[in-house]
Amino acid sequence: MSEALNYIMNEVTVDELANAAGGASDYRRIVYTVKKGDTLIKIARRYGVTVDNLVHWNGIKNRRLIIVGQKLIIVK
Repeated sequence: MSEALNYIMNEVTVDELANAAGGASDYRRIVYTVKKGDTLIKIARRYGVTVDNLVHWNGIKNRRLIIVGQKLIIVK
């Protein structure tokens, strides 16, 4: 697990993630596992979130690099 993802999963509460998502009161946290052929754009569209939010929630440094098996937090 990446250091950034470990930080998010252990140090940031779901409430803080929801506030980052626009303060929705009814939300759920999804942990998505990246599959072959996935891109941030495809994942964002699938879950109705923005790429910017995916990048922010997961501490992604390079938007062009996600790895098969990587876990991504999605706040819905």
